[in-house]
Amino acid sequence: MADEGWFELQVESDTRNLEVIGDFIAETMKRLGVTDEKAIFETQLAVDEACTNIMEHAYSGMAADKLTIRCKLSRNEFTVKLIDQGTPFDPTTVIPPDTEASLEERKRGGYGIFFMKTMMQTVKYAFTEKGNELTMTKLVH
Repeated sequence: MADEGWFELQVESDTRNLEVIGDFIAETMKRLGVTDEKAIFETQLAVDEACTNIMEHAYSGMAADKLTIRCKLSRNEFTVKLIDQGTPFDPTTVIPPDTEASLEERKRGGYGIFFMKTMMQTVKYAFTEKGNELTMTKLVH
């Protein structure tokens, strides 16, 4: 467990670790008393999308770099912070996908951020001396 009530996991930036990360999210939420399976699943999905983006884009698929996942529950808000030292990313440059378009007309990509914003209450990016920080929150009961 990390300081200040944070639970922490550090893994290599490798897509083979996505299952480990998903298990960490679910186990931490349950350990903190979250029983809403839908909230757990949606948080896992958002974190999986975010971690995949970090691994593929910020680290350009280089598995040697570290990714830190920190989780905390405050009242009814579960917070997940993802910290990496990869290439900074400005999410405002991504054009939201056209979810009304037919499957044939839809462009590939851009759905990760859409899913994160749909599944979580807040999604915030920051660039600090520690690296890139993506913070997402989920309201839980």
